[in-house]
Amino acid sequence: MNRDNLIVGDLVLEFGVASVFKNGESICGDFWCQDVKDDQQILVLSDGMGSGVKANILATLTAKMLSAMMAGNIPIDECIMTISETLPMCKERKLAYATFTALKLQGTTAYLARYDNPPALLIRQGKQVRYPYGVQFVGEKEIHESTLHLEEGDLLLLMSDGITQAGRGKTGDGWPSEEVATLAAQYDGEDVSAQRIAARILRAALALNLDEADDDATIIAIKARPRYAVNMMIGPPKNRADDEATMRLFFSKAGAHVVCGGTTSKTVAAYLGKEVFSREDTATESVPAMSRIDGVDLVTEGLLTLRATLDLVRQYRRDCMMTLELENPKNGAACLAELLLEQATDVNIFFGTSVNTSNMTQDISFQSKLGLAKDLEKELTELGKNVKISMC
Repeated sequence: MNRDNLIVGDLVLEFGVASVFKNGESICGDFWCQDVKDDQQILVLSDGMGSGVKANILATLTAKMLSAMMAGNIPIDECIMTISETLPMCKERKLAYATFTALKLQGTTAYLARYDNPPALLIRQGKQVRYPYGVQFVGEKEIHESTLHLEEGDLLLLMSDGITQAGRGKTGDGWPSEEVATLAAQYDGEDVSAQRIAARILRAALALNLDEADDDATIIAIKARPRYAVNMMIGPPKNRADDEATMRLFFSKAGAHVVCGGTTSKTVAAYLGKEVFSREDTATESVPAMSRIDGVDLVTEGLLTLRATLDLVRQYRRDCMMTLELENPKNGAACLAELLLEQATDVNIFFGTSVNTSNMTQDISFQSKLGLAKDLEKELTELGKNVKISMC
């Protein structure tokens, strides 16, 4: 699951999505796509008629065509007419039908166009905000259009009807949008990511359905968050004479500070005039114990922890619900993954090129550590993080 976040000055419009397909189907009848260029992001969520392969084809064509045409600034009525003439006709129902919600962000200005999907929800300061919309008819299609101006802390939710129909015939008559908004406001918080909010809402929808998916269901969250950097130091500088200058630069960076590796921890502690305390109760079979240094947010072991962290990041990309498993991290890898995935918008990696002689007889080489750092950079970038590696 790749995601692109839109940076607008000191804000990030962070994107999260959670989706499940109908029981018995091998593919989702909902489809979403996004396109980010400079200060513009286009995001389209489409729900194809029915479920399975046919629905997926209708939704995919609708979302991709609409996204491409909106990126070319083609008016929405022309977009819809073109899509209507292009969609393949269902032989059984004699219809070519897919609902959609389209969002175009330019800076913090949001244009919404919606056809037959549930309304987009705007949460501001813990409450749902009602916003005006206009209506235009394109053929027989009733299109709702709105223009919003997002503020810091705002949460915007787009969804398919698998969310608002959750529980119908089982635990109630569906899940009204107002109740979705109320729960989303309760889930939201300054340190809660867009991805975690989306996953929590989908989990609630599944609970209403008695843990079954009676329809394809997708929820997309866009959250306007202040940028927050996580600064990582992996390995000490190559030249000891550079230690003080490197540490001064490292700690001058705003945000959280993470130190990875035993030798690195000793170098940092010496610079700060502090001690390194082991936290033996945090060790597991696969991840060594964390440590503590006053003035440092997180101190972990090196290579093994980085490998385990990279595994968690890769799982997170594959599984939209993985965020929920990181809510109460216990070991160094889970704590680091939680920090990088859920809190960071920017990641600055200070990669020390010093050769650690204590590792010469172990399977710990400079290249293996650098490879891990590069892989972590790639995975985080594809999740919408702004990552920079500086060699020192």
